[in-house]
Amino acid sequence: MLRITSNLFHLEVAAVAFITACTVFVSLSTQAQWSKEQSKNNVKQVLIKGGWLIDGVDDERRLNTGLLIQGDHIKGVDLKPDQAELESVEVIHLTDNDTVLPGMFDLHAHYNLDFLGKGRVEEVVYNGTIFLANGITSTWSAGEYYPERVISQRDRIDAGRSVGPRLFASGPYFGAFRCEYNVKVAADDCIGWPNDITESEIRQEVDSWYHKNVISIKIKQATPDEMRIIIDQAHKNGMTTAAHLANYNVEYDVPLRDAIKMGLDRVEHQLTLGSGGPLSDELPEMIELMIANRVFYDANLQMYGGINERRAHADEMLWTNEAKYFTPYAQGLLIERGDPPPESDAKEFSQREFEVKALYKAGGASLLIVGTDEPVYTSLLPGFAYHRELLGLTYAGISPIDVLKAATINGARALGVEDELGSIEPGKLADLVIVRGNPLEDIKVAREIKFVIKNGVTYNPQKLLQSVEGKIGPTGVDDHARWQLKFKPLRYRES
Repeated sequence: MLRITSNLFHLEVAAVAFITACTVFVSLSTQAQWSKEQSKNNVKQVLIKGGWLIDGVDDERRLNTGLLIQGDHIKGVDLKPDQAELESVEVIHLTDNDTVLPGMFDLHAHYNLDFLGKGRVEEVVYNGTIFLANGITSTWSAGEYYPERVISQRDRIDAGRSVGPRLFASGPYFGAFRCEYNVKVAADDCIGWPNDITESEIRQEVDSWYHKNVISIKIKQATPDEMRIIIDQAHKNGMTTAAHLANYNVEYDVPLRDAIKMGLDRVEHQLTLGSGGPLSDELPEMIELMIANRVFYDANLQMYGGINERRAHADEMLWTNEAKYFTPYAQGLLIERGDPPPESDAKEFSQREFEVKALYKAGGASLLIVGTDEPVYTSLLPGFAYHRELLGLTYAGISPIDVLKAATINGARALGVEDELGSIEPGKLADLVIVRGNPLEDIKVAREIKFVIKNGVTYNPQKLLQSVEGKIGPTGVDDHARWQLKFKPLRYRES
């Protein structure tokens, strides 16, 4: 058996802006993201021995006696010593301090950035590398302005021509927020989602993104009738739905109660519009409805706590220089802009914390999911923000094991991919994170990453990060065009 050391081969970044991975192991034949059929010839076997295991299902951290990966799938877990003595297998030996976790999910993973004050646009390649380096092996992008960029990178990753997390594309926003902050409420008109949009057009839109392999869509600034049609057509296609329900007048476009009755699968940000602890009278009813209907909740605490949380917990929330991943020119733009005002005041944020804790205490732990909601306006990046969100959930009173389940198996269930991902079990895809320490004692350990394994391929997180330093954002004045948002009409007139 070949003993593997920590001297990983490093990653090369191609000039054409896609990344080719160089891994610990001899290269495998390319496998698509969801491939279950593999050639029986030359299928690599990798055995992870030692350390500890948190499998995403049980509540305990247990000794790892042997975890076998065959190709891109997990072949065996908790192997006995005689079972772990295999021929033609490569071995990763862990220390007594290391812990193996399932790959993590960000279910509000915005890839869009705004450097010029001219709208948000997607950058997936380098952002994706940073997500992967932080142990986030799967992302859902929660509304896209240039969905073709996300889908193109998804397909490159799936074909083995680029490196990044599993990209569960969302397609564009379903609702008037296709026109970004030019709209405040669902009734505002948008060229990409006009006020007179028909039922037929809505259903065709859902179908068109389903045929592009989008498995879950984002609803924002839709009317009640529009939302009903979107959810109905999505479910006919086996797609799930998530929604941002409040508008920018701090009112509901669609009340949560009604959205749940329509069949909404996931709700984002908040469960009521109240502020100030338990003052929102409808919260118990909303929690009861969510539990009864299995509606997942993505609280985005690190975004809504935002600047105030980072000021209060700077030593824990700001542990690395995230600015170095931007181009020098982009860094200058961000410095000139300065920090935006806090997303919410202390009273409103306390309500967000109160709500997530109330759902948790009422028996809704399995409905909690992790999402960053971190489009880039500052020098902070969503891949790192993920660990701020894990920390924020513990600040709100969620136990570390339930935070880790929210990050792994709950995320997989919320997307409907739990048969393949989200836990460490035989037959599932080999998406794993190996960290230094015990995250059940301190959730910050989840960012002390030794190796990331995705699809059975092992990456050195530091090499991934080094490969993208100075790469994100425009390089100068002549590079502004691709960083400006242009709205696309729903209806194209023939000339």
